[in-house]
Amino acid sequence: MTLTAEQYVTTEVPIELVFTDVDVRTAKKEYTIPSFTEEWFTHHKLHSDISLMRMEPHRELFRYFYGESGASPEPYLAWYERIHHLRGVAPPMDREGLLNQKRMEYVNMRSYLQNDPGYFTENPPLVTYRTPGRFNIQDGHHRAVFLYCSGLRRIPVRMTRADYETWLNPEALEDTVQMVALQQRNLIYTPILHPHFYGKRSERDEFYKTRLDVILEYLGSRDLKRTKVLDIGCNIGYYARHFTREGAQVTGIEPDPLHAELLMRLNRLERAEFELVREPFERLVGLQGYEIGILHTVFYHLMGDSGLSERFLSTLDCAVHGLLFWESGDRIEEEKSLLFKHTGFEEYVKLADTFGTGKYRELGVFLKRPR
Repeated sequence: MTLTAEQYVTTEVPIELVFTDVDVRTAKKEYTIPSFTEEWFTHHKLHSDISLMRMEPHRELFRYFYGESGASPEPYLAWYERIHHLRGVAPPMDREGLLNQKRMEYVNMRSYLQNDPGYFTENPPLVTYRTPGRFNIQDGHHRAVFLYCSGLRRIPVRMTRADYETWLNPEALEDTVQMVALQQRNLIYTPILHPHFYGKRSERDEFYKTRLDVILEYLGSRDLKRTKVLDIGCNIGYYARHFTREGAQVTGIEPDPLHAELLMRLNRLERAEFELVREPFERLVGLQGYEIGILHTVFYHLMGDSGLSERFLSTLDCAVHGLLFWESGDRIEEEKSLLFKHTGFEEYVKLADTFGTGKYRELGVFLKRPR
């Protein structure tokens, strides 16, 4: 059935909710790919149904055009060649021609953004809403990634009116608004990804590059589906819900009753439910098997009590066997030293300098080697 123009809505959607298109088999469009091969499909799936922020070829291309340090067009050029070579087809353009064409598109889009931003509202990417709580782009990946790399935290998209009404989720919204009012929250810690809350400022993760941007850049196109993720001190669930949207199996730890009550309502509002544990992390037993851990600005609160901090780190060491994304308090080197001393993490990679809630901090990732 063909929908009329009146059955579509153009609106702004948070970049965290924008995902690349599903793979052609899921979309039942395999027949549209000339010279289809299984090798091409395997490569195609690397960039299918992942956060737009993780679409490395397009992201790095526009960062390169913007002159960001360390950015290169190489991932995009290699991607372009592979999507043709893996089907036994010669790329229609050589590298120089392709780069020149994309540079012209970038110049044009940047001119529109500076002088006529309504262009993007008139020509928005087309998306489809899917659970858990994300929008898959059907057309317009380059436009969307350009806007993301330009620093926009919300971008205009076009969707069916039915998808729009499902996303607004009015029943869950009413419950969430009541809880925010009951808790008298004038400032929230991390963004709430719903139009009703666009005007409410958050303490963290408001501006490009956010901590989430940096973490997703590190993860690249890694397959997160069914990956076990543990978010320790998950506050109102911003990170836990993102990894849920990526298809991970997420457990959030949040003992604060106010955070937990709002978190549960936001899970329903954003249609991204994850397992919530409401006990202090250091009291938990039996946690294990998590490939990714998130520990943001939590551990430094316990550093003054050696017994408590050692129990916390012992629990952490048992629970997480892969990567630990960590953000410090303001005693950065002391905190790192304790993590190395009391856990099996063997390597550390600094990802970014950060600043939040009045403190200079550091964001990085601890790693354990596979056994």
